Amino acid sequence: MPVSKPGLKRIGADVCGECHDVQFESWAKDKHAARKPPLDCEDCHGPGSGYKSKSVMKDPDKARAAGLVIPDKAFCSQCHKTGVNDAFLKKAHAHEE
Repeated sequence: MPVSKPGLKRIGADVCGECHDVQFESWAKDKHAARKPPLDCEDCHGPGSGYKSKSVMKDPDKARAAGLVIPDKAFCSQCHKTGVNDAFLKKAHAHEE
């Protein structure tokens, strides 16, 4: 299971949405956003304080080193009990293509 770096702080989905507007809009209409409490970007990708800057986010290796979590099948399967396969993972952020 992916684990973020210790000591990072959550920045909130609104901050993520400042740069990732397409992904934010997609999330905001999704069941994850409607949950109480919501399941947001950082619940899957780790607290964003270490990787939020554009200079870090533009370099995938730097972003991961700074704490960005790229969820895998095992991580997603913690909540999604069925159907977690390659197609599921690709669909999760299909709006990035």
